[in-house]
Amino acid sequence: MGSDLSVVRAARVSYDAAWRAGEDQGSDARLIRYLWKNHHTTPFEAVQFTFEIKAPIFVFRQWHRHRTWSYNELSARYRELPEEFYLPKPDLIGQQSTSSKQARDIGDATDDMLEGRHHQLILAREAMTASFEAYRQLLAAGWPRELARSVLPVATYSHMFASVDLLNLLKFLTLRCHSHAQYEIRVYAEAMRELIQPIVPVCVAAWEEGRLLT
Repeated sequence: MGSDLSVVRAARVSYDAAWRAGEDQGSDARLIRYLWKNHHTTPFEAVQFTFEIKAPIFVFRQWHRHRTWSYNELSARYRELPEEFYLPKPDLIGQQSTSSKQARDIGDATDDMLEGRHHQLILAREAMTASFEAYRQLLAAGWPRELARSVLPVATYSHMFASVDLLNLLKFLTLRCHSHAQYEIRVYAEAMRELIQPIVPVCVAAWEEGRLLT
């Protein structure tokens, strides 16, 4: 709900000039850039987005750290989960960073390393497939769904609707589009940036400009 004009109208309410939004696109764009640059950010809350998202559970657990969002996620207490899980491409695995406890280094992998990753991905796939087989057996044995799901890996795909205002979405993108963000959540953040750009192009441009200055 909303657009660049929603931000401009909200910002001009104090001057009883909301009606001017849209009359002068240059003036509107300058106002949006001024607001973002000087951290007058509440007008950006006038725009709301809802996304339908399918992602691995470990990505959702990072996402849910952004508590300004509203989430409605599929519950495995209510339905059996299909056998869908995430496996990274061999060249995206990399190795544990030596300078960061939480990150991985994805550099130029040697042929030997990539060959090893291919074999290790077979191991990972077999482990996840075995988890789903155990899951189905427990369900067939009468285990309640809320307990049977406990054997599933965090690479299992889940599904949610997530709602957020533009201000908090831009804060999310600032963190999750960053090169230090985990690759898997960064892919989603970059996709959302592309989705919102046609709706709030001036706001996105002001945000991008601010990122270049920091």
